[in-house]
Amino acid sequence: MPLQRPRRIFSGGRLELSNFDLVLRRGVLAGIALAGCAAVVLLTARPSELLGSAPAAPDAVAAEPRHVAVVDGATLRLQDFVVRLHGVAAPARGRACADGQGAAYDCGAAASAALGSLVRDRRVACRLSGHDGAGPAQGVCEAGGTELNHALVAGGWARAESPGLAAAEANARAGRLGLWRNGANPRF
Repeated sequence: MPLQRPRRIFSGGRLELSNFDLVLRRGVLAGIALAGCAAVVLLTARPSELLGSAPAAPDAVAAEPRHVAVVDGATLRLQDFVVRLHGVAAPARGRACADGQGAAYDCGAAASAALGSLVRDRRVACRLSGHDGAGPAQGVCEAGGTELNHALVAGGWARAESPGLAAAEANARAGRLGLWRNGANPRF
């Protein structure tokens, strides 16, 4: 039996492409080139040129009583706008503090309740002055003629984080008001 020459399945010659294959390859190459150009534009253009600029933050925000909510002892939500009271540090809800006799209580809830009593059934207006480190807008807020930032610190329900409120905190500590009742020194 003579050995047969192996049969070639593939030809070593040049592969002929149909017109459809040529059009398909050119379309793919054109798509890749277009995607590359779009990527260059996106990477080199400023976001404001591509999508427009974000609306400027307002200088002030206000809300009627039904649209005011207390988030925590130093934060309000006026409609859909969150505002932190500038220069004020209050304990977070759920934070346990000891009073002067060592009994624990939720000082964060107490601070939130104090802020709630100041805004209850009152229109709230805030003058905004930038953002805090966490992102929400900061401002000085007023309800019913009372500046909330000062009232919380003066009532002893928050610590002063701005020099303008330091005297109010000192008076609250000396008077053993709010969080400093019965000689307490809460840490938050």
